[in-house]
Amino acid sequence: MNNKQTYVSVSELNRYLGYKFETDALLQKVYLEGEISNFKRSGNHYYFSLKDAFSEISAMFFYPANVSLSFIPTDGMKVQVVGKIQIYQKRGTYSIIVSSIQQVGIGLLYEKYLALKNKLDEEGLFLESHKMKVPEYPEVVGVITALTGEAINDIISTFNRRLPLAKIKLFPAIVQGEEAPKSLIKALDLAYKDETLDCLIIGRGGGSFEDLNCFNDESLARKLYEAPFPTISAVGHEGDYTICDFVCSFRAPTPTGAAMKLTKDKKDVNELIVNYSKRLSTGIKNKLVNGFNNWKSISSSYGLAKFDEIIDIKEQQLNDLNNRLNLLSPTVLAKKLDDKICDLSFRLDNSINNYFNSKELMLESINKRLRKELVIDFIENKNNDVNNLVGKVELLYSKKINESTVVFNHLIEKCTILNPLNIIKKGYTIVYKDENIVYNVNELNHNDKVKIKFTDGAATATINEIIKNEEI
Repeated sequence: MNNKQTYVSVSELNRYLGYKFETDALLQKVYLEGEISNFKRSGNHYYFSLKDAFSEISAMFFYPANVSLSFIPTDGMKVQVVGKIQIYQKRGTYSIIVSSIQQVGIGLLYEKYLALKNKLDEEGLFLESHKMKVPEYPEVVGVITALTGEAINDIISTFNRRLPLAKIKLFPAIVQGEEAPKSLIKALDLAYKDETLDCLIIGRGGGSFEDLNCFNDESLARKLYEAPFPTISAVGHEGDYTICDFVCSFRAPTPTGAAMKLTKDKKDVNELIVNYSKRLSTGIKNKLVNGFNNWKSISSSYGLAKFDEIIDIKEQQLNDLNNRLNLLSPTVLAKKLDDKICDLSFRLDNSINNYFNSKELMLESINKRLRKELVIDFIENKNNDVNNLVGKVELLYSKKINESTVVFNHLIEKCTILNPLNIIKKGYTIVYKDENIVYNVNELNHNDKVKIKFTDGAATATINEIIKNEEI
Protein backbone atom coordinates (compact mmCIF):
# COMPACT_ATOMS: atom_id res chain seq x y z
CA MET A 1 0.00 0.00 0.00
CA ASN A 2 1.40 3.34 -1.09
CA ASN A 3 0.78 5.98 1.58
CA LYS A 4 2.85 8.61 -0.20
CA GLN A 5 0.91 11.94 -0.42
CA THR A 6 1.02 14.31 -3.45
CA TYR A 7 1.49 17.92 -2.45
CA VAL A 8 0.49 20.84 -4.73
CA SER A 9 1.64 24.42 -4.60
CA VAL A 10 -0.50 27.28 -3.32
CA SER A 11 -0.60 28.76 -6.83
CA GLU A 12 -1.85 25.46 -8.23
CA LEU A 13 -4.59 25.32 -5.63
CA ASN A 14 -5.68 28.92 -6.22
CA ARG A 15 -5.55 28.34 -9.96
CA TYR A 16 -7.77 25.28 -9.54
CA LEU A 17 -10.20 27.22 -7.36
CA GLY A 18 -10.19 30.04 -9.96
CA TYR A 19 -11.10 27.48 -12.62
CA LYS A 20 -13.93 26.22 -10.43
CA PHE A 21 -15.22 29.75 -9.87
CA GLU A 22 -15.14 30.53 -13.58
CA THR A 23 -16.89 27.32 -14.63
CA ASP A 24 -19.61 27.44 -12.00
CA ALA A 25 -22.66 29.01 -13.70
CA LEU A 26 -24.19 29.93 -10.34
CA LEU A 27 -21.25 32.22 -9.60
CA GLN A 28 -21.38 34.14 -12.91
CA LYS A 29 -24.43 36.20 -11.94
CA VAL A 30 -24.98 36.50 -8.20
CA TYR A 31 -27.67 38.63 -6.53
CA LEU A 32 -26.57 39.85 -3.09
CA GLU A 33 -28.14 42.07 -0.48
CA GLY A 34 -26.18 43.59 2.37
CA GLU A 35 -24.83 46.67 4.09
CA ILE A 36 -21.91 48.71 2.75
CA SER A 37 -18.86 49.15 4.96
CA ASN A 38 -15.31 50.47 4.44
CA PHE A 39 -16.32 52.29 1.27
CA LYS A 40 -13.33 53.75 -0.63
CA ARG A 41 -12.69 55.37 -3.99
CA SER A 42 -9.52 54.94 -6.00
CA GLY A 43 -9.57 56.98 -9.16
CA ASN A 44 -12.88 56.14 -10.83
CA HIS A 45 -13.22 52.74 -9.10
CA TYR A 46 -15.20 51.89 -5.94
CA TYR A 47 -14.05 49.37 -3.29
CA PHE A 48 -16.13 48.28 -0.31
CA SER A 49 -17.33 45.35 1.75
CA LEU A 50 -20.81 43.93 1.69
CA LYS A 51 -21.88 42.41 5.01
CA ASP A 52 -24.78 41.09 7.01
CA ALA A 53 -25.05 40.13 10.68
CA PHE A 54 -22.74 37.11 10.35
CA SER A 55 -20.28 37.55 7.46
CA GLU A 56 -18.98 39.82 4.73
CA ILE A 57 -17.51 39.72 1.23
CA SER A 58 -15.24 42.15 -0.62
CA ALA A 59 -16.81 44.01 -3.50
CA MET A 60 -15.40 46.05 -6.40
CA PHE A 61 -17.37 48.36 -8.70
CA PHE A 62 -15.13 49.35 -11.60
CA TYR A 63 -15.29 52.22 -14.11
CA PRO A 64 -17.11 52.63 -16.49
CA ALA A 65 -19.81 50.32 -15.10
CA ASN A 66 -20.32 52.76 -12.20
CA VAL A 67 -20.85 55.85 -14.40
CA SER A 68 -24.65 55.51 -14.49
CA LEU A 69 -24.93 55.26 -10.68
CA SER A 70 -27.41 57.92 -9.48
CA PHE A 71 -26.14 58.04 -5.87
CA ILE A 72 -22.86 57.87 -3.96
CA PRO A 73 -22.59 54.70 -1.82
CA THR A 74 -21.87 55.36 1.84
CA ASP A 75 -21.08 53.21 4.85
CA GLY A 76 -24.16 51.75 6.47
CA MET A 77 -26.24 51.97 3.30
CA LYS A 78 -28.26 48.85 2.59
CA VAL A 79 -27.97 47.87 -1.06
CA GLN A 80 -28.69 45.14 -3.56
CA VAL A 81 -25.90 44.29 -6.00
CA VAL A 82 -25.55 42.08 -9.05
CA GLY A 83 -22.17 40.67 -10.08
CA LYS A 84 -19.93 37.63 -10.54
CA ILE A 85 -17.57 35.95 -8.08
CA GLN A 86 -13.87 35.96 -8.88
CA ILE A 87 -10.83 34.72 -6.95
CA TYR A 88 -7.71 36.79 -6.60
CA GLN A 89 -5.16 33.97 -7.07
CA LYS A 90 -2.22 35.90 -5.71
CA ARG A 91 -3.79 36.25 -2.26
CA GLY A 92 -6.29 33.42 -2.40
CA THR A 93 -9.20 35.74 -1.64
CA TYR A 94 -12.39 36.06 -3.56
CA SER A 95 -14.65 39.06 -4.26
CA ILE A 96 -17.79 40.01 -6.09
CA ILE A 97 -17.24 42.16 -9.19
CA VAL A 98 -20.32 44.40 -9.19
CA SER A 99 -22.12 45.20 -12.45
CA SER A 100 -25.07 47.12 -10.94
CA ILE A 101 -26.15 48.40 -7.56
CA GLN A 102 -29.26 49.95 -6.06
CA GLN A 103 -30.41 50.93 -2.62
CA VAL A 104 -32.76 48.47 -0.98
CA GLY A 105 -36.33 49.51 -1.68
CA ILE A 106 -35.17 52.38 -3.85
CA GLY A 107 -35.52 50.74 -7.27
CA LEU A 108 -39.28 51.01 -7.65
CA LEU A 109 -39.35 54.43 -5.99
CA TYR A 110 -36.70 55.73 -8.34
CA GLU A 111 -38.54 54.43 -11.39
CA LYS A 112 -41.69 56.19 -10.22
CA TYR A 113 -39.63 59.33 -9.63
CA LEU A 114 -38.26 59.29 -13.19
CA ALA A 115 -41.71 58.62 -14.71
CA LEU A 116 -43.26 61.53 -12.79
CA LYS A 117 -40.34 63.80 -13.69
CA ASN A 118 -40.78 63.08 -17.41
CA LYS A 119 -44.55 63.56 -17.20
CA LEU A 120 -44.37 66.95 -15.47
CA ASP A 121 -41.55 68.06 -17.74
CA GLU A 122 -43.67 67.33 -20.82
CA GLU A 123 -46.56 69.29 -19.29
CA GLY A 124 -44.30 72.35 -18.89
CA LEU A 125 -44.12 72.51 -15.07
CA PHE A 126 -40.33 72.89 -15.23
CA LEU A 127 -40.22 75.75 -17.78
CA GLU A 128 -37.86 78.57 -16.85
CA SER A 129 -40.31 81.10 -18.31
CA HIS A 130 -42.80 80.27 -15.53
CA LYS A 131 -40.30 80.71 -12.70
CA MET A 132 -40.13 84.03 -10.85
CA LYS A 133 -37.00 85.97 -9.92
CA VAL A 134 -35.93 85.58 -6.31
CA PRO A 135 -35.88 88.98 -4.54
CA GLU A 136 -32.45 90.30 -3.63
CA TYR A 137 -33.54 91.90 -0.33
CA PRO A 138 -36.74 90.17 0.86
CA GLU A 139 -38.51 91.60 3.88
CA VAL A 140 -40.60 88.57 4.85
CA VAL A 141 -39.50 84.99 4.08
CA GLY A 142 -41.77 82.00 4.59
CA VAL A 143 -40.27 78.61 5.53
CA ILE A 144 -42.00 75.25 5.22
CA THR A 145 -40.13 72.54 7.13
CA ALA A 146 -40.26 70.57 10.35
CA LEU A 147 -40.90 72.57 13.50
CA THR A 148 -37.86 71.02 15.13
CA GLY A 149 -34.91 69.99 13.07
CA GLU A 150 -31.63 71.07 11.57
CA ALA A 151 -33.21 72.78 8.55
CA ILE A 152 -35.00 75.59 10.41
CA ASN A 153 -32.07 76.01 12.80
CA ASP A 154 -29.63 76.30 9.88
CA ILE A 155 -31.84 78.85 8.14
CA ILE A 156 -32.29 81.02 11.23
CA SER A 157 -28.62 80.89 12.19
CA THR A 158 -27.56 81.79 8.63
CA PHE A 159 -29.93 84.77 8.55
CA ASN A 160 -28.67 85.98 11.95
CA ARG A 161 -25.01 85.47 11.03
CA ARG A 162 -25.22 87.43 7.81
CA LEU A 163 -27.54 90.44 7.49
CA PRO A 164 -30.78 89.83 9.43
CA LEU A 165 -33.03 92.21 7.49
CA ALA A 166 -35.81 89.76 6.72
CA LYS A 167 -38.50 88.44 9.01
CA ILE A 168 -38.91 84.64 8.98
CA LYS A 169 -42.35 83.03 9.15
CA LEU A 170 -42.42 79.29 9.82
CA PHE A 171 -45.22 77.11 8.45
CA PRO A 172 -44.56 73.76 10.18
CA ALA A 173 -45.08 70.54 8.23
CA ILE A 174 -44.20 66.87 8.30
CA VAL A 175 -41.21 66.29 6.00
CA GLN A 176 -40.94 62.49 6.01
CA GLY A 177 -43.31 59.57 5.63
CA GLU A 178 -46.66 58.89 3.99
CA GLU A 179 -48.45 61.83 5.62
CA ALA A 180 -45.76 64.33 4.61
CA PRO A 181 -47.16 65.35 1.16
CA LYS A 182 -50.58 66.25 2.60
CA SER A 183 -48.93 68.17 5.44
CA LEU A 184 -46.67 70.06 3.01
CA ILE A 185 -49.64 70.97 0.76
CA LYS A 186 -51.61 72.21 3.77
CA ALA A 187 -48.66 74.41 4.79
CA LEU A 188 -48.46 75.77 1.22
CA ASP A 189 -52.15 76.70 1.31
CA LEU A 190 -51.57 78.69 4.50
CA ALA A 191 -48.49 80.39 3.04
CA TYR A 192 -50.31 81.38 -0.18
CA LYS A 193 -52.92 83.22 1.90
CA ASP A 194 -50.21 85.32 3.59
CA GLU A 195 -49.92 88.48 1.46
CA THR A 196 -46.86 89.72 3.38
CA LEU A 197 -44.51 87.01 2.05
CA ASP A 198 -41.91 88.00 -0.54
CA CYS A 199 -40.75 84.42 -1.16
CA LEU A 200 -40.87 80.91 0.33
CA ILE A 201 -38.34 78.20 1.26
CA ILE A 202 -39.53 74.58 1.29
CA GLY A 203 -37.22 71.76 2.33
CA ARG A 204 -35.51 69.69 4.99
CA GLY A 205 -32.10 68.34 5.92
CA GLY A 206 -30.34 65.36 4.37
CA GLY A 207 -31.50 61.77 4.34
CA SER A 208 -31.90 58.70 2.18
CA PHE A 209 -33.83 58.70 -1.07
CA GLU A 210 -36.75 57.14 0.76
CA ASP A 211 -36.64 59.86 3.41
CA LEU A 212 -36.80 62.59 0.76
CA ASN A 213 -39.38 60.84 -1.39
CA CYS A 214 -42.29 62.89 0.00
CA PHE A 215 -40.93 65.82 -2.04
CA ASN A 216 -41.52 63.74 -5.21
CA ASP A 217 -45.30 63.85 -4.80
CA GLU A 218 -47.30 64.92 -7.90
CA SER A 219 -49.96 66.87 -5.99
CA LEU A 220 -47.25 68.74 -4.09
CA ALA A 221 -45.48 69.61 -7.38
CA ARG A 222 -48.68 71.00 -8.90
CA LYS A 223 -49.39 73.03 -5.76
CA LEU A 224 -45.87 74.52 -5.92
CA TYR A 225 -46.47 75.39 -9.59
CA GLU A 226 -49.39 77.63 -8.47
CA ALA A 227 -47.19 79.70 -6.11
CA PRO A 228 -47.97 83.47 -6.27
CA PHE A 229 -44.40 84.37 -5.27
CA PRO A 230 -40.88 82.97 -5.85
CA THR A 231 -40.17 79.59 -4.24
CA ILE A 232 -36.86 78.03 -3.24
CA SER A 233 -36.37 74.28 -2.93
CA ALA A 234 -33.85 73.24 -0.25
CA VAL A 235 -34.19 69.49 0.10
CA GLY A 236 -31.36 67.29 1.37
CA HIS A 237 -27.74 67.73 0.30
CA GLU A 238 -25.90 68.79 -2.86
CA GLY A 239 -26.34 65.45 -4.65
CA ASP A 240 -30.04 65.01 -3.77
CA TYR A 241 -32.61 65.93 -6.41
CA THR A 242 -36.38 65.89 -6.01
CA ILE A 243 -39.33 66.97 -8.15
CA CYS A 244 -39.65 70.12 -6.03
CA ASP A 245 -36.17 71.19 -7.19
CA PHE A 246 -37.37 71.33 -10.80
CA VAL A 247 -40.71 73.09 -10.11
CA CYS A 248 -39.50 75.82 -7.74
CA SER A 249 -38.13 79.12 -8.95
CA PHE A 250 -34.69 78.31 -7.54
CA ARG A 251 -32.94 75.17 -6.26
CA ALA A 252 -30.63 75.51 -3.29
CA PRO A 253 -28.29 72.61 -2.47
CA THR A 254 -29.18 72.76 1.25
CA PRO A 255 -31.40 74.79 3.61
CA THR A 256 -28.29 76.79 4.50
CA GLY A 257 -27.76 77.47 0.78
CA ALA A 258 -31.33 78.79 0.54
CA ALA A 259 -30.70 81.19 3.42
CA MET A 260 -27.46 82.28 1.76
CA LYS A 261 -29.39 83.04 -1.46
CA LEU A 262 -31.82 85.34 0.38
CA THR A 263 -29.29 87.20 2.52
CA LYS A 264 -26.23 89.33 1.98
CA ASP A 265 -22.96 89.26 3.81
CA LYS A 266 -22.59 92.27 6.09
CA LYS A 267 -19.16 93.05 4.68
CA ASP A 268 -20.44 92.97 1.11
CA VAL A 269 -23.41 95.19 1.96
CA ASN A 270 -21.17 97.66 3.79
CA GLU A 271 -18.85 97.84 0.80
CA LEU A 272 -21.84 98.31 -1.50
CA ILE A 273 -23.19 101.12 0.70
CA VAL A 274 -19.77 102.79 0.78
CA ASN A 275 -19.54 102.59 -3.02
CA TYR A 276 -23.05 103.98 -3.42
CA SER A 277 -22.22 106.75 -0.92
CA LYS A 278 -19.10 107.70 -2.87
CA ARG A 279 -20.99 107.69 -6.15
CA LEU A 280 -23.81 109.75 -4.59
CA SER A 281 -21.36 112.24 -3.09
CA THR A 282 -19.55 112.59 -6.41
CA GLY A 283 -22.85 112.97 -8.27
CA ILE A 284 -24.08 115.70 -5.87
CA LYS A 285 -20.77 117.53 -6.10
CA ASN A 286 -20.82 117.44 -9.90
CA LYS A 287 -24.44 118.61 -9.86
CA LEU A 288 -23.59 121.58 -7.63
CA VAL A 289 -20.55 122.54 -9.72
CA ASN A 290 -22.55 122.34 -12.94
CA GLY A 291 -25.38 124.34 -11.36
CA PHE A 292 -22.99 127.05 -10.19
CA ASN A 293 -21.35 127.28 -13.61
CA ASN A 294 -24.76 127.53 -15.26
CA TRP A 295 -25.83 130.26 -12.83
CA LYS A 296 -22.63 132.19 -13.44
CA SER A 297 -23.06 131.93 -17.18
CA ILE A 298 -26.69 133.06 -17.03
CA SER A 299 -26.05 135.92 -14.60
CA SER A 300 -23.41 137.41 -16.92
CA SER A 301 -25.55 137.08 -20.04
CA TYR A 302 -26.90 140.08 -21.97
CA GLY A 303 -30.45 139.29 -20.97
CA LEU A 304 -29.83 139.79 -17.27
CA ALA A 305 -27.33 142.64 -17.69
CA LYS A 306 -29.78 144.70 -19.79
CA PHE A 307 -32.89 143.37 -18.12
CA ASP A 308 -34.54 146.81 -17.46
CA GLU A 309 -33.91 148.07 -20.98
CA ILE A 310 -35.25 144.87 -22.51
CA ILE A 311 -38.38 145.08 -20.33
CA ASP A 312 -38.97 148.72 -21.44
CA ILE A 313 -38.64 147.75 -25.08
CA LYS A 314 -40.97 144.81 -24.68
CA GLU A 315 -43.47 147.03 -22.83
CA GLN A 316 -43.45 149.56 -25.69
CA GLN A 317 -43.93 146.75 -28.18
CA LEU A 318 -46.84 145.51 -26.10
CA ASN A 319 -48.49 148.93 -26.14
CA ASP A 320 -48.09 149.14 -29.91
CA LEU A 321 -49.67 145.77 -30.32
CA ASN A 322 -52.58 146.77 -28.07
CA ASN A 323 -53.21 149.90 -30.18
CA ARG A 324 -53.13 147.86 -33.38
CA LEU A 325 -55.48 145.31 -31.86
CA ASN A 326 -57.88 148.06 -30.85
CA LEU A 327 -57.87 149.41 -34.39
CA LEU A 328 -58.40 145.90 -35.73
CA SER A 329 -61.01 144.93 -33.18
CA PRO A 330 -64.15 143.17 -34.51
CA THR A 331 -66.38 146.13 -33.61
CA VAL A 332 -64.32 148.66 -35.57
CA LEU A 333 -63.86 146.34 -38.51
CA ALA A 334 -67.59 145.52 -38.56
CA LYS A 335 -68.53 149.24 -38.68
CA LYS A 336 -66.08 149.88 -41.54
CA LEU A 337 -67.43 146.85 -43.37
CA ASP A 338 -71.03 148.04 -42.94
CA ASP A 339 -70.09 151.44 -44.37
CA LYS A 340 -68.40 149.86 -47.37
CA ILE A 341 -71.37 147.56 -47.96
CA CYS A 342 -73.82 150.51 -47.87
CA ASP A 343 -71.66 152.47 -50.30
CA LEU A 344 -71.33 149.51 -52.67
CA SER A 345 -75.07 148.82 -52.46
CA PHE A 346 -75.88 152.43 -53.35
CA ARG A 347 -73.42 152.42 -56.26
CA LEU A 348 -74.73 149.06 -57.47
CA ASP A 349 -78.36 150.24 -57.42
CA ASN A 350 -77.42 153.32 -59.50
CA SER A 351 -75.49 151.21 -61.98
CA ILE A 352 -78.34 148.73 -62.42
CA ASN A 353 -80.89 151.52 -62.93
CA ASN A 354 -78.67 153.28 -65.48
CA TYR A 355 -78.11 149.96 -67.33
CA PHE A 356 -81.80 149.12 -67.59
CA ASN A 357 -82.65 152.67 -68.65
CA SER A 358 -80.11 152.56 -71.46
CA LYS A 359 -81.32 149.17 -72.65
CA GLU A 360 -84.95 150.36 -72.56
CA LEU A 361 -84.06 153.32 -74.77
CA MET A 362 -82.18 151.02 -77.17
CA LEU A 363 -85.20 148.70 -77.40
CA GLU A 364 -87.51 151.58 -78.25
CA SER A 365 -85.14 152.68 -81.01
CA ILE A 366 -85.03 149.17 -82.50
CA ASN A 367 -88.81 148.83 -82.41
CA LYS A 368 -89.14 152.07 -84.32
CA ARG A 369 -86.67 150.86 -86.99
CA LEU A 370 -88.32 147.42 -87.43
CA ARG A 371 -91.61 148.15 -89.18
CA LYS A 372 -93.75 145.24 -90.38
CA GLU A 373 -93.79 146.22 -94.08
CA LEU A 374 -90.01 146.49 -94.32
CA VAL A 375 -89.51 143.04 -92.80
CA ILE A 376 -91.99 141.33 -95.18
CA ASP A 377 -90.39 142.91 -98.28
CA PHE A 378 -86.94 141.84 -97.09
CA ILE A 379 -88.06 138.22 -96.60
CA GLU A 380 -89.72 138.02 -100.05
CA ASN A 381 -86.57 139.27 -101.78
CA LYS A 382 -84.43 136.73 -100.01
CA ASN A 383 -86.90 133.94 -100.93
CA ASN A 384 -86.65 134.83 -104.62
CA ASP A 385 -82.86 134.77 -104.45
CA VAL A 386 -82.96 131.29 -102.91
CA ASN A 387 -85.30 129.95 -105.64
CA ASN A 388 -82.99 131.25 -108.40
CA LEU A 389 -79.98 129.56 -106.77
CA VAL A 390 -81.84 126.24 -106.46
CA GLY A 391 -82.64 126.25 -110.18
CA LYS A 392 -79.03 126.88 -111.11
CA VAL A 393 -77.80 124.07 -108.85
CA GLU A 394 -80.28 121.58 -110.38
CA LEU A 395 -79.06 122.38 -113.91
CA LEU A 396 -75.41 121.95 -112.89
CA TYR A 397 -76.06 118.58 -111.16
CA SER A 398 -78.02 117.24 -114.18
CA LYS A 399 -75.25 118.16 -116.59
CA LYS A 400 -72.61 116.59 -114.31
CA ILE A 401 -74.58 113.35 -114.01
CA ASN A 402 -74.97 113.02 -117.83
CA GLU A 403 -71.25 113.53 -118.39
CA SER A 404 -70.35 110.94 -115.71
CA THR A 405 -72.78 108.39 -117.28
CA VAL A 406 -71.06 108.70 -120.66
CA VAL A 407 -67.59 108.19 -119.08
CA PHE A 408 -68.82 105.20 -117.06
CA ASN A 409 -70.30 103.43 -120.12
CA HIS A 410 -67.04 103.96 -122.01
CA LEU A 411 -65.04 102.37 -119.16
CA ILE A 412 -67.39 99.35 -119.11
CA GLU A 413 -66.77 98.75 -122.83
CA LYS A 414 -62.98 98.88 -122.31
CA CYS A 415 -63.18 96.40 -119.38
CA THR A 416 -65.30 94.03 -121.50
CA ILE A 417 -62.77 94.16 -124.34
CA LEU A 418 -59.80 93.58 -121.98
CA ASN A 419 -61.44 90.81 -119.87
CA PRO A 420 -59.18 87.67 -120.09
CA LEU A 421 -62.22 85.39 -120.02
CA ASN A 422 -63.58 86.95 -123.16
CA ILE A 423 -60.19 86.43 -124.78
CA ILE A 424 -60.19 82.77 -123.68
CA LYS A 425 -63.56 82.27 -125.39
CA LYS A 426 -61.77 82.97 -128.66
CA GLY A 427 -59.54 79.89 -128.16
CA TYR A 428 -56.82 81.28 -125.90
CA THR A 429 -55.75 79.81 -122.52
CA ILE A 430 -53.91 80.99 -119.39
CA VAL A 431 -51.02 78.99 -117.94
CA TYR A 432 -50.35 79.01 -114.18
CA LYS A 433 -47.24 77.80 -112.33
CA ASP A 434 -47.52 77.74 -108.53
CA GLU A 435 -50.73 79.82 -108.82
CA ASN A 436 -48.79 82.53 -110.75
CA ILE A 437 -49.46 83.39 -114.45
CA VAL A 438 -46.66 82.31 -116.80
CA TYR A 439 -45.88 85.08 -119.26
CA ASN A 440 -42.98 83.48 -121.22
CA VAL A 441 -41.15 80.16 -121.59
CA ASN A 442 -38.16 81.41 -119.65
CA GLU A 443 -40.21 81.00 -116.50
CA LEU A 444 -40.59 77.24 -117.14
CA ASN A 445 -38.26 74.33 -116.44
CA HIS A 446 -38.27 70.71 -117.54
CA ASN A 447 -40.83 68.56 -115.58
CA ASP A 448 -42.56 71.64 -114.07
CA LYS A 449 -46.20 71.07 -113.10
CA VAL A 450 -48.51 73.71 -114.66
CA LYS A 451 -52.29 74.42 -114.72
CA ILE A 452 -54.00 75.50 -117.92
CA LYS A 453 -57.14 77.66 -117.53
CA PHE A 454 -59.99 77.26 -120.17
CA THR A 455 -63.37 79.01 -120.34
CA ASP A 456 -65.18 75.99 -118.98
CA GLY A 457 -62.55 74.59 -116.58
CA ALA A 458 -58.83 73.81 -116.16
CA ALA A 459 -56.28 71.05 -116.83
CA THR A 460 -52.82 70.13 -115.43
CA ALA A 461 -49.76 69.28 -117.46
CA THR A 462 -46.05 68.44 -117.15
CA ILE A 463 -43.45 70.31 -119.21
CA ASN A 464 -41.60 67.75 -121.31
CA GLU A 465 -39.91 70.12 -123.77
CA ILE A 466 -39.27 73.86 -123.95
CA ILE A 467 -39.10 75.47 -127.46
CA LYS A 468 -38.03 79.07 -127.68
CA ASN A 469 -38.74 81.43 -130.59
CA GLU A 470 -35.26 81.16 -132.05
CA GLU A 471 -35.64 77.41 -132.19
CA ILE A 472 -38.97 77.37 -134.07
